[in-house]
Amino acid sequence: MLKVKPTQLSEPLKAKLERFPAGATIFKEGDPGYEMFIIFSGTVRISRTVAGAEEELAKLKKGDFFGEMAVLEDYPQRSATAQAVTEVEVLRLGKAELLEFLKNQKAALGLLERLSARLRETTERLAKLTRTPASSFLPPLPASQGIEGWAVLVHEPSGRFFPLRPVGETTIGRHDSVTGVTPDVDLSSLDPQASVSRRHAVIRAENDGLYLVEINPHTNGTFLNTLRLETHKPYKVMEADWVQVGNVLLQVRILANPRPPAA
Repeated sequence: MLKVKPTQLSEPLKAKLERFPAGATIFKEGDPGYEMFIIFSGTVRISRTVAGAEEELAKLKKGDFFGEMAVLEDYPQRSATAQAVTEVEVLRLGKAELLEFLKNQKAALGLLERLSARLRETTERLAKLTRTPASSFLPPLPASQGIEGWAVLVHEPSGRFFPLRPVGETTIGRHDSVTGVTPDVDLSSLDPQASVSRRHAVIRAENDGLYLVEINPHTNGTFLNTLRLETHKPYKVMEADWVQVGNVLLQVRILANPRPPAA
């Protein structure tokens, strides 16, 4: 919970306080953005567009924050819409203002506690899902599209699946609008908080199976079931294992034995 009041802010930060009336849009999905917001009062609704329909992701209240990836990772495009449910008061922080804000020990502790709570909530959700029978999560696989793959990553909430390469590495991350590089498994549309790094992890196809490797030490974490991975260390993955990349949860499904590479 946030441990600082507006009156305890420095004068430069007080100038960054803003109020939005109920129903006001703070920012829209796809807008450029380089600032984050901390909520001092009121409720903010976070949503995104999926298959042409609006999907609510969260309702945030006093002490929470949103849009942080725009500052922490220099991600210039908003991946979700933020709208005031009630009248809200927020603190708008760019990178320089965030550094100023963190000079206040109570404020810094509050942000760290909330980040820890988010991680705990995600871990508990993952642990709950791993106790659910895997067969209830597997959507129908395509019968005639001509997609070749012997293993896939399944995203249960959206029904999407991502084929894994039978030889070599399958890259996992999100589209980089600066370089134009898109990984094999692009999680951009499934990650409104932009918690997945552009180059986050890979799954390697070896002779004895699949191995998950986190390749970026600056990620928001990569988990195999409930175990957080060490960067650059390979971890073997099996049928029905859960892989969490940032905030995105995927399940490994083995469809068939891999074909040996052509001579």
